[in-house]
Amino acid sequence: MIDSEVYDIPAQARDLCRPRTMRALLRRVDIRLSRKLGQHMLADPGVLRAVMRHVMQGKHDQILEIGPGLGSLTVCLAESAQRVVTVEIDARMLALLDATLAFYPNVETVHQDAVGFDPQPYFGAEPYVLAANLPYSVATPVIRQLAAHQAGPQRMVIMLQREVAERVCAQPGETSYLSLLVQTYAKPEYLFGVPAQAFFPPPQVDSAVVEVVKREEPYYPAEAVDDVLRLARAGFAQRRKQVHNSVRSLLRIEDDRMRELLKDAGIAPQCRPQELSLAAWFALYQAVKADGLLIGS
Repeated sequence: MIDSEVYDIPAQARDLCRPRTMRALLRRVDIRLSRKLGQHMLADPGVLRAVMRHVMQGKHDQILEIGPGLGSLTVCLAESAQRVVTVEIDARMLALLDATLAFYPNVETVHQDAVGFDPQPYFGAEPYVLAANLPYSVATPVIRQLAAHQAGPQRMVIMLQREVAERVCAQPGETSYLSLLVQTYAKPEYLFGVPAQAFFPPPQVDSAVVEVVKREEPYYPAEAVDDVLRLARAGFAQRRKQVHNSVRSLLRIEDDRMRELLKDAGIAPQCRPQELSLAAWFALYQAVKADGLLIGS
């Protein structure tokens, strides 16, 4: 059950969650929502309250929002934070956002694709929090780049397709390269599910909200991060294969030597990449380096 009683959303945000209001606004500027862009607007004020409760834990002066849609979450953020930077790729939506946010001078709208967005010019070294509803097509690259970015957010509260949310938060046994990469730089937590019926129009799949808290330092030493991730990327490129088969092609060594490296790292050769923890990948990196091997790019 979502605890939504802590934060009471503004009346304007509640109105923007009503399908009738959404239809009227979209008709006004002759916009048809694009499934290709993942344009499914949140139509459940209870979910909006719950998202805000997690975004505004503690005092946060600066917020980055990706995918504002018609601005229901943006209005809530503008009421609660000193400054909001919101990124929208669809130029058609900007006129609607300008009208929705006319009384909020603390909101800056940026017309740009979230993939490749650089937060440095907007936040510098200042701490900020990300709030986002990310469509499937951009979720993975956006999470990857912001988790690893030196100027990335302290925390992310992001709504994702449920399958992607589960992958981000996966533990050994079900890990992917995405979960390994994110968890190298941050600590993710699955917060709650969101049914498809909470959106207008409803998508074909359910969603979920996750919180991603940036680590003070990456899990791996700075000099090891790139090589550990190269090993893991090679492993997950052939995730159905056992680790000794998938990684040795990167190292260009014979099977017997690969099995010895895995033994030195304390990894059973029949293990598959999704079974390995962050620590196990680092142990494999150490064994490879101790054997004098170079890890190719």
